Amino acid sequence: MTYFLIMGGLVASASFTVGWVLWRGALWCLARLPGRSRRGGARSGRRKASRRARPAVQKARATKPAARRAAPASRSPGRFIGWLAARQAAMPLALVASLVYLVTRLAEYGLRFRPPHEPPSGYQSILTWLAWLASGLLVAALLQRLAAWRCRGS
Repeated sequence: MTYFLIMGGLVASASFTVGWVLWRGALWCLARLPGRSRRGGARSGRRKASRRARPAVQKARATKPAARRAAPASRSPGRFIGWLAARQAAMPLALVASLVYLVTRLAEYGLRFRPPHEPPSGYQSILTWLAWLASGLLVAALLQRLAAWRCRGS
């Protein structure tokens, strides 16, 4: 029974990962089809416009320091926050790691009731490693969602 739980968790995580790779690959291929608008042109246009607008903003700051203190301007997110917001792989990986951890934890619970009444020697270290991996991926997914929320208006 324990073997089926552990192997089932591994099969579920592998199939989820392969399905995610196929889905992202299909979306990438569909974006490359002719007749679709590409995002690269719109992004480069926005960058050029923001570069042109910077000297005017710097001149306004130099001439009116009191106005700057009175009404602080909203800052756009930095490059790292924009890069982090674009990465969306953390959430599916965190979900898979959490599910594998929970299934492995359930298997450990079942192992405690079989005749030797204790899991194999290295099982606890695997369980600890999976817990840290799942919690790290959940933190990364949370940071990605916060970065996406910060970049939603820009």
